[in-house]
Amino acid sequence: MSVIGLKKANCKNCYKCVKVCPVKSIKVENEQATIIDRTCILCGTCLEECPQNAKTLASDLELVKGFLRQGEKVILSLAPSYFGSFDMESPQKLVGALKALGFYGVSETSEGAAYVTAEYHRLMQENQMENIITTCCPSANRLIETYFPSLVPQMAPVVSPMIAHGRLLKKSFGPQTKVVFAGPCIAKIDEAGDIRHNNEIDAVLTFEDLANWMNENGELVEQAKPASFLNPSSRILRMYPVTDGILASLRNIGGTGDWKLLSVSGPQECIDLCHSLERGDLRHCVIEINICKGACINGPATVRDSVSRFSTKLKIEDYAMEDAEEYPPLPESIPMAMQFVDRSVKEDIPDEATIRAILSKIGKESPEDELNCGSCGYPSCRAKAIAVYQNKAELGMCMPYMKERAESLSNYVLSETPNITMIVDSEMNIIEFNAAAEKAFHISRHEALQKCLYELIDSSDFQFVFESKQSIHEKRVQYKEYGLTTMQSIVYIAKENIAMGIFRDITSEVTLQENQYKLRVETMEMAQKVIDKQMVAAQQIASLLGETTAETKVTLTKLKDMIVYNGDET
Repeated sequence: MSVIGLKKANCKNCYKCVKVCPVKSIKVENEQATIIDRTCILCGTCLEECPQNAKTLASDLELVKGFLRQGEKVILSLAPSYFGSFDMESPQKLVGALKALGFYGVSETSEGAAYVTAEYHRLMQENQMENIITTCCPSANRLIETYFPSLVPQMAPVVSPMIAHGRLLKKSFGPQTKVVFAGPCIAKIDEAGDIRHNNEIDAVLTFEDLANWMNENGELVEQAKPASFLNPSSRILRMYPVTDGILASLRNIGGTGDWKLLSVSGPQECIDLCHSLERGDLRHCVIEINICKGACINGPATVRDSVSRFSTKLKIEDYAMEDAEEYPPLPESIPMAMQFVDRSVKEDIPDEATIRAILSKIGKESPEDELNCGSCGYPSCRAKAIAVYQNKAELGMCMPYMKERAESLSNYVLSETPNITMIVDSEMNIIEFNAAAEKAFHISRHEALQKCLYELIDSSDFQFVFESKQSIHEKRVQYKEYGLTTMQSIVYIAKENIAMGIFRDITSEVTLQENQYKLRVETMEMAQKVIDKQMVAAQQIASLLGETTAETKVTLTKLKDMIVYNGDET
């Protein structure tokens, strides 16, 4: 099961998750980020840092509600870091609110932590290990098993407080009891389902799950009466969720001998520690390791807006010190052994020629071209090239290269287009001026960028665009001083508050049209003269024809009469 998922519609290809992932267990494909489950350490950093809230988290909330609807006996194992997520009058008030949701009872996970510390103490007394790395943090366990398997022999072979507590509760209340763990850690979701355990934990809720559930049942929770935890006081074990908390419990038992006690928290600090251990820098140390900076009180599923993390630490310390004088008794006997293994993933590493070939595709022909700016999320250009080879990253993730390419392309388009193109800001300052504009207005780009538009041409259309926030399309404008006629469009770009003018030079077209019109006019005038002359000639011909026709008529009439009447006159 994938603990962390992705909302594809929300992912904006910003690579923020790649940048913050301490082990780069994120694959970018088709400009979408996905978690690589087999190598993810479930630290939750990507969940917290994603600016678009594109990551999702698996939840057992509906499963738990189903247990309650079915009438199951459900006990909540509550991690002691709850002080950092719930601003309650007292722990007993919170217990009452949780029981109002339907839980049979609520027990502090720190009860299981007492057994874990006892096992760590036993290992110290046996003095057989080079170093003892605590194994309460499942994210740290995944880090070592997956990325530093050579350190597995230095991991304390002990289950976590959550597993120990689950075994205690099922032993005390029966194997059919449903045990639900609640805490700020998302890695616990995976740990609960680990096949090396025996279903001690039936479901895992985050503090965010609990907070949402209680908000849904606001009135019920508000009216709840204070109630007590099922388990007796956990004393110093309540310190587990803060830095140095595990070591504090060991000191409480006493008899730590000459073991050096060291606490490390934070993903990068833990990675640095592992490198140091691999080099053999440390000997005879008990090392409390937590992936979350400041330990569990800063877990990724903490309800951030409720309580200050600084006050949380103080509250937990005060709560633990109320009865911290003695280490709690361990009346039950439960199995505590855990076997850690090498879970590393063997990935191909490209040779130098392949790395250089990949880098050359993004314009990095030599080491001098490698900026190592980290904008892609990887610490160096070579690391990114290796990720591309391993199908984790894409070439286009290189921001400087893509920026340079885009600028080069846009500059090429701008410079090579035959249309006059100018860009001005709201103050009419010219901020772009292409080659066609240089030729048309007889001024170099360098000179134009020092001027305002109205120093070259009438800027009234541009001013209208800025004032109305409306673009102008295909308007014919003549610039007589430049012997230029244009068909111009002025586009308003709201995001940048600039206007871009694209002028199509139609001077030759207009000249051709004018010449054609002049030719037509001249032709018409010539035709009219010919018509006029023809009309005069026609009239003269008609006049002559009229006189001769009359004389012919008289003569023919006389001839006819002579024939008809034989020359007699009537």
